[in-house]
Amino acid sequence: MNYLSDRRLLFFLIVIAAILIPAAGICADTIIPPQYIGNTNNPYILPDGPGPGFLLSAAIGLVAGMLSATIGAGGGLIVVPALMSAGISGIYAVGSEIFRLFLFSAIEAVRMGLNKRINYKMALIMTGGTAAGGFAGFSLSSSIFLADPAGADVFISAMIIFWLIIYSFIIIPDFKEASHKYALELLRKENAEKEKEAAIQTGSSQNAEEAPPQKGNADTPQTGKTSAKDSALISFPDEEPWEIARTIRTMKLPPYINFPTTVKDKVLGADEELADTNPDDMEEAAKIADLSEAQPYARIPVLPALLLATVGGFFMALTGSAGIVLSFTVLTKGFGCVAAIVAGTDLVRLALSSGALTMGAFGLNGFINIYCITGLIAGTMTGIHLGGKAIRYIEPYRLKGLVSLVVISVIINRLLALPGQLKKAGADISYGLSTTLDQSALYIMIIGMVIFCGWLFYALVRDIIRDTKPILDEETK
Repeated sequence: MNYLSDRRLLFFLIVIAAILIPAAGICADTIIPPQYIGNTNNPYILPDGPGPGFLLSAAIGLVAGMLSATIGAGGGLIVVPALMSAGISGIYAVGSEIFRLFLFSAIEAVRMGLNKRINYKMALIMTGGTAAGGFAGFSLSSSIFLADPAGADVFISAMIIFWLIIYSFIIIPDFKEASHKYALELLRKENAEKEKEAAIQTGSSQNAEEAPPQKGNADTPQTGKTSAKDSALISFPDEEPWEIARTIRTMKLPPYINFPTTVKDKVLGADEELADTNPDDMEEAAKIADLSEAQPYARIPVLPALLLATVGGFFMALTGSAGIVLSFTVLTKGFGCVAAIVAGTDLVRLALSSGALTMGAFGLNGFINIYCITGLIAGTMTGIHLGGKAIRYIEPYRLKGLVSLVVISVIINRLLALPGQLKKAGADISYGLSTTLDQSALYIMIIGMVIFCGWLFYALVRDIIRDTKPILDEETK
């Protein structure tokens, strides 16, 4: 792959600046930025007080960055509820999060593109659906906000609860399945060790040699050093596809698009006994073998993927969550797509669609809290790097359990915050009850965030100590 040299890149930027700066000066008298950017909802005026400072915003961004490194998502499921708990109106929190997602996903999409992990045709198709759904969601959310700002917070909290409940039906069973597989693997290894010890004690060296070898579990992360090429893909191991993936891949619903798959056919082996096989079974096995050679699962229909992106874009404009947590799972398990390429493709979709929503919807109407953007970005970049290092040394089932904990804590946080928001909207709820529930909602979110980040920090520090201990021992000798 050929890259632009520094000299050519600098020349390109100078040419662009030479074109844009005079154009901006000429249009300054006809296009007044404050007249359009901000409109009646000026972004320099916060609706609910001063809002969070830099440190609090950076802490929220840190959690979002570590969550992004863990599940490959933008972290919107934690940012918007955290900002709302800090006193920012829901639509401003969503707008700020989408702007943060635009910057984050653009940087990550370039990195995935350099590693050739992007299906650009699929990314453009899903961008169209996400943008269409996003503008529809913004139209609904902004209409509710302009009619009743307090009621808009109730609506956004309800949408966050609904969206995360849908995701919890995926991540929690996935966590249970992964933990079950891990427990079975530990039991198998323990039994193998016992058989080996028993063979040694009885003096049967032959049995000891024939003891079942300990194979690494696919769900257990490799703690060894990895190459720079593979380090970018550590966060995206392939998932076992659902049975529906085979149906979707063979669905007769044009148009289609090619996408690498994890779905495989069961081909009859050459060493299997065919004597007792009846003709019908042999014919069916031959059909399966022919299908496998023809690679019938190499493509997917465009319309289901487009519908998925449209729904994700709609809820992205309502909740700030870009839908990666759901689209990534559905594409890898429901469509049987390769996880690393799905991650890169989804990041391009997110970068383009969130950029369009930032400039054409939320930013154009002033629904962005500029005070906390800097802290969010700084925290996110830090969290991504720390989280990317930490997750290499944590079993995948534990990561899924930690994400499930965060999702549940956010759901409970929004449920407990609803009475206080309803009171602001005019509902007859006692002040003491609403205040108590608001404080409980805040504490529950903080506990979930501390447990999640604390576990990742512990894994990272533990591995650093483990790597440096041999070096220190050699120096002392």
